[in-house]
Amino acid sequence: MEAETKTMKSMKNPEENRNAKTMIEEAYRKIKQMLYDQKFAPGQRLVSTDLVELLHMSRTPIINALNRFVQDGIIGFESYRGFYVRPIDLQEIWEAFGVREALEAYSVEQAIKLSSPKDMAILEEKLREHQDYRPSYYTRRKFQIDSEFHLQIADMGKNSVLKWLLKRNLEHIYLRARLEDYSPERMITSAQEHKRLVQSMKRKDILGSVEIIRNHVQKARDHVIRCLSDEEYEENVELYQFKGWV
Repeated sequence: MEAETKTMKSMKNPEENRNAKTMIEEAYRKIKQMLYDQKFAPGQRLVSTDLVELLHMSRTPIINALNRFVQDGIIGFESYRGFYVRPIDLQEIWEAFGVREALEAYSVEQAIKLSSPKDMAILEEKLREHQDYRPSYYTRRKFQIDSEFHLQIADMGKNSVLKWLLKRNLEHIYLRARLEDYSPERMITSAQEHKRLVQSMKRKDILGSVEIIRNHVQKARDHVIRCLSDEEYEENVELYQFKGWV
């Protein structure tokens, strides 16, 4: 009888494990959406008891989800402080955009070599969507459409790891970005750069396309840096000059 009870418990464990993983994924997705919607400010503490009420979930999957965000580098944890949204500093912006530039340059090259006419048609549709959506100020929807354009190029290169890395990189910055500091003028110039990129890619001009995407990422980086508050910038300006970035 005892052996039978143990066998029944072991049969239940796989289902329990699947349910636990599903709950963690749900908690992770909901917290990511809250970060995306700017429900939390950079530096703000994330109290598990508050999240339990907000998400209508138990504490265990929430803690597991928060620990995943710690591994992602989006949320921090300190013994006496707990979980908090990691602010973005100048060095992190510089390094993240350096990685993004390398990823996107390779992505564009591979897309030109390996994409089909159908792939290019989808990219042109993403371009039109980006151009047609013109809010008077930066919105999360604008960021999403912009990201979809870039991820489509990665998808055209037929490299799932590259696309995954680029998606993680975009989230690393934009899940913590302050939209109120972004200039609407950047939306206009960004759309123009997207258009030039697509035209160059259609001509199969690898060198020209790589140059366009590098310049595009560098301008995006400079804009994010300019959006730092004066206090944040002053705290990092010595490092900025030391690295030779200005």
